[in-house]
Amino acid sequence: MAKRTLRWDWMYVGFTGLLVVGAVALAVRVAVRAPHVDWPWIAVFLVLSIVADLNPVIRLGFGREQVEFTVALALTFSVACIWAPLTAMGVVAAQTVFSDLVTRKGIEKIAFNAFLYVVVIGGTSLLYHLVADPTAPYLGPANLKALLLAAGYYVVSEYILLSGLFAVLSRKPFVGVLVGFFRDSWLNIAALLPLGMAVTILFRLNPVTIVFLLPTFFLLYVSLKREQTLRSQTQTILEKLVDVLESKSPETAQHSKRVRAWVEDMCDELGMESGEADMVLQAAVLHDLGKVGLGEGLLRNPGLSAEEFHQIMGHALASADLLEGLTLFQGGRDIVLHHHERYDGNGYPDHLAGESIPLGARIIAVADSFDAMVSARPYRVKSLTVMEALNALDHERGAQFDPELVVIFTKLVRARLETGDMTNFPSAVQVDSTDGVSIAAGVQA
Repeated sequence: MAKRTLRWDWMYVGFTGLLVVGAVALAVRVAVRAPHVDWPWIAVFLVLSIVADLNPVIRLGFGREQVEFTVALALTFSVACIWAPLTAMGVVAAQTVFSDLVTRKGIEKIAFNAFLYVVVIGGTSLLYHLVADPTAPYLGPANLKALLLAAGYYVVSEYILLSGLFAVLSRKPFVGVLVGFFRDSWLNIAALLPLGMAVTILFRLNPVTIVFLLPTFFLLYVSLKREQTLRSQTQTILEKLVDVLESKSPETAQHSKRVRAWVEDMCDELGMESGEADMVLQAAVLHDLGKVGLGEGLLRNPGLSAEEFHQIMGHALASADLLEGLTLFQGGRDIVLHHHERYDGNGYPDHLAGESIPLGARIIAVADSFDAMVSARPYRVKSLTVMEALNALDHERGAQFDPELVVIFTKLVRARLETGDMTNFPSAVQVDSTDGVSIAAGVQA
């Protein structure tokens, strides 16, 4: 949930609250066959779930709004299948509220998370116990069917409610948000739900046997975290190469980092899904990586010949080639490759046009050009002022740049100047009035 709470945010929280009321009422009215409440084991599951919640594996979301995935998913699913709906809802509500209080989340986030998992777990538990047969073999057809139906409800209900929230917050189409969530999180779900099924079955056979699954939980957590670490380490190594590049040319020092900062603002403004935004941000840092193979004199030469300019133009393809073998960055390769395409199709290297240019490449193109214009360069007598640079972007709307993205970027620059926040600008930037900029902030092209 956002730190700033909009009216629609609270309306969606209220909607999930109504679902909680319905879930509780249904659980009270429908009789199910479930094991009696075993408070010591409930306490064990509660403690383990809280520990898992406090150690998230991955964060996904849109813009600044994120949701955390943890190995607690397997435990909460098993709680739903082991105990009756009301008991399961109470356990997951206590787990969620306690974890969110410890991590100091806002009241609206605590409320939504508690409502979300009460609905998800309550429905999962109710469905499982209505279909399962406690007198039949634990691995018999009826109980396996119950586990699969419960798992299906768990996944569908959680995805729908979370996607609905982020669709409201980001003002993005619900289906697009849903597809994005599924694409980025299905592997975690596929790993954790079968583990939750195993916990359920072993607990029914002998509760003590679940102790033997604790190493599995730990190893799964370590494995998922290691993937994130490898991704981070790969990014760090590539960024070091960018630092080497920028050390060759003092005029462009910190350029990639400033471009990344502007791109991050634009991704947030667009409400971009976190997985996609991360890829674009990585590409923003690495977009000029191919220049590392160019001579220092070429990079600082104010009077390039046609052949030398052709060499410079080849840096986009060279950057993409350097990233070719990195399996953790395949999505970002195309963004890097096409960040010098033009919206009218007259760019390079492939003369792509309009929407056929990757969105991330179109975003980087705007931020990259703006920073280049307001920074000192050997091929210019002096840098442009902020207003001159914004007017230059305006002049190229629909030609070099995506027109909508120019509008968004102008709005972001205005907002930075109004608050006096200069962190995204070069130190020697020439600040002037933006009154002459023809694009009003927030006006769509």
